Amino acid sequence: MKKVIFTLFAAISFLPLAKAQTDSIVKAKVLDDGSQDAEKFYNAGISAFAAKNFQSALSNFSEAIGKKADFERAWYNRGTTKFEMKDYTGAISDFDKALTLAQSPDSYFSRGQAKYAMGNKPGAVEDYTKTIEVKSDYAQAYYYRGGIKFENGDYKGAIEDFTAAIKVKPDYAYAYNDRGSAKRMLDDIDGAISDYNKALVANSEMAFAYNNIASAKRKKGDFKGAISDYSEAIRIQKDYYIAYNNRGSAKFDAGDYAGAIEDFNKAIALKADYAFAYNNRATAKFKQKDYKGSIDDCSKAIQLNASYGYAYMNRGIAKEMLRDDAGACSDWKKAKELGIETAKNYTGDCK
Repeated sequence: MKKVIFTLFAAISFLPLAKAQTDSIVKAKVLDDGSQDAEKFYNAGISAFAAKNFQSALSNFSEAIGKKADFERAWYNRGTTKFEMKDYTGAISDFDKALTLAQSPDSYFSRGQAKYAMGNKPGAVEDYTKTIEVKSDYAQAYYYRGGIKFENGDYKGAIEDFTAAIKVKPDYAYAYNDRGSAKRMLDDIDGAISDYNKALVANSEMAFAYNNIASAKRKKGDFKGAISDYSEAIRIQKDYYIAYNNRGSAKFDAGDYAGAIEDFNKAIALKADYAFAYNNRATAKFKQKDYKGSIDDCSKAIQLNASYGYAYMNRGIAKEMLRDDAGACSDWKKAKELGIETAKNYTGDCK
């Protein structure tokens, strides 16, 4: 059986959206000198929250509410405490009560965060929008609403929201990074690189921004620049297995198969169940004519992810090189079943 040997696939190297930890759960200020009972419990709750003693904070805010039922900030801060304790239903209930007492943008925003944490994206978008209606310069509401638009594939809408967040907060590194990722999804690679650079100006130690700009450079064929930026990501975050994998892919693209294998080895050492790295190491071994090693790595990738169509296709290519035509056809057929269109190029002569 004679077939054209296609370039084996590297892993998806681009991290589209930065998952920033939220700093949106705003802590209220201490109200007064603590002369009243409700305020004493409230201020004790603030101190406990700051110390991350959430159970104590919860008890104190509850005591404050018991003394003063219309204490809007206590309801809000008890909601933030429940959020930190991952009691999202309870947090939403408290934010609901706070909103009956005052139309605070913080309460709308934080309720949106809780809804998002529960998987209610439409509800989160509704609350982020309400936040903006109450306070038009609430940068985080634009940012997180843009994040959901990105997740939903509305990249133009995401860009609009990230741009609005940047207009309010010109040093918003995450918004620059994620706007770059949205531009990347629209194949505006130069625009993506520009935004990643702006993110790094705002925060030069943001490892994933280096990873992202490297992947954009790799897309343009600038493998040397990509390798340099992946290396910066690794310098900042020593255990960044994704960046090791991606740097290996860039080295592969540049024809440095031995260097690629070294990086894939490191990615696997950091994350033993990283199927992409096994598949990618298989591609580099294939280029070195280590067909048995390539088959072994593809098999490991499949063991970790039984629906990994490219690993089946690549294993079939390696099997064909060892004259295992039946095994090759079996793998290519499986790849085709899993939706890998290019597998059709290989199955034509299979019985």
